Amino acid sequence: MPIRPPTKATLRELGESLFLDLTDEELEQFVSLAESRVSAYETVRSYDPASRLGGFDRRERSAGIRVPDEENPHNAWVSRCFVAGDDGGALDGLEVAIKDNVCVAGVELTCGSQVVEGYVPDVDATIVTRLLEAGADVVGKANMDDFAMTRTGHSTFGSVTNPHDDDYLAGGSSGGSAVLVATGDADAAIGTDQGGSVRIPAALCGIVGHKPTYGLVPYTGCIGLAHAIDHPGPMAPDVETTARLLSVIAGSNERDLRSHAPVPVEPYHERLEGDAADLSIGVLEEGFDRAEADEGVLERVRTALDALADEGASLEDVSEPMHRDAGDIHTVCTAEGLLDAMIGEGMGHGWKAWYNTSWIEFFGSARRVQADDFPAPLKLSVLMGAYANETYHSRYYADGMNLVVELTERYDALLAEHDLLAMPTTLDTAPETVPEMDEFDRLREEIVVANTTPFNRTGHPAISVPVGEVDGLPVGLMLVGSRFDDATVLDAAATLEAVTPSMPSVPT
Repeated sequence: MPIRPPTKATLRELGESLFLDLTDEELEQFVSLAESRVSAYETVRSYDPASRLGGFDRRERSAGIRVPDEENPHNAWVSRCFVAGDDGGALDGLEVAIKDNVCVAGVELTCGSQVVEGYVPDVDATIVTRLLEAGADVVGKANMDDFAMTRTGHSTFGSVTNPHDDDYLAGGSSGGSAVLVATGDADAAIGTDQGGSVRIPAALCGIVGHKPTYGLVPYTGCIGLAHAIDHPGPMAPDVETTARLLSVIAGSNERDLRSHAPVPVEPYHERLEGDAADLSIGVLEEGFDRAEADEGVLERVRTALDALADEGASLEDVSEPMHRDAGDIHTVCTAEGLLDAMIGEGMGHGWKAWYNTSWIEFFGSARRVQADDFPAPLKLSVLMGAYANETYHSRYYADGMNLVVELTERYDALLAEHDLLAMPTTLDTAPETVPEMDEFDRLREEIVVANTTPFNRTGHPAISVPVGEVDGLPVGLMLVGSRFDDATVLDAAATLEAVTPSMPSVPT
């Protein structure tokens, strides 16, 4: 039976159950938008069913201070702070910005949203503890899309603009992290990636961003969207610095609710040999062949791959038709995954792991009072999740998650024949900044994430490397590897970096 789109009355009732006081205008917008989402559910049904937490260690730290506009030209900072790392570590003296959905004890965490302004964590995220113990200094919290729900660079504190041209956006949701690296305001940054949120702004701002294998880096102490897709990842101006950060933050953590089993870890920065001679790359046809793709972007990516071939890499066009439907599968699964996190007061229930009780308490209170201040993309996703859950009893979610297993196996089959898969990170360059565009128009004009979201679902490691520019705006190439073979992904990225022209400098 085909899915029926929700009516205005249904959405009003669901909204009331979710503490949303929706206006008639909002309901009209959501009814229209919900109708466009129904096709994603139809796609899913068209298939045959078949740490340890570091804590607040009391080291000296300054509280976060909001950054004035004149010192924040791209709106990339939320606040500045300083937490000194230990002396003599592997990252000694490296200044790192932290995306503002990652806990730094004693420093306000906003998730780029007015809903949770004023929340101050009492613990450090595991990755923050590991950075500090390795000698890195935490120098501030980076701005991000409102609750990480979009990929353009729109925070409740204003748009994050592109460092190469502030008439364009930085991308998101880790846009602030990407900008601070690109401008040199931080030596490196931590982002989080639920559908491309590390790789997309990295590509659009001309830096390196790595989404590690799912479970390789603990998410403990980070605020997520859905347990199945949350990944923290390093962002840096070059592959070597990215690998150095990953070497420090990777490793199992018994308190991580996403994966607390032991995981294989390597000194990734020591595995950067830069030899493409034995590298086999599958160039994914479906990653290029899309109507919305910018031909200039495709040309830059193809040119970069040719440069790898000149260095001895073996390139072969490969095909996986299911890649085209991965975005719809992601949409369906994310709706109910996000609903579960919302009902579970920002974390969900039933996990044998560490729960951030201060966050749960703060978020639980805030959403009951300020739910109307959530961004439109979050409201739409939760409404669709509630509708599918109530009306179809999570059948679509179950079908979608089962398809993720099949999708994973299909990528694994390609990676059994090739070391890596390659495709554009994004199919276009950075979108323009249009201040008069409202949140519903922005939602309709969202960046296409067809190539990034599949690997949040399957957990494969993926990195974006800058490979030039189109009309002055950066282009990124994405390399995807086998799970827990992040070393090969980073090594190939370093080789690609070495044979690709440098990005134009950021205007000052």
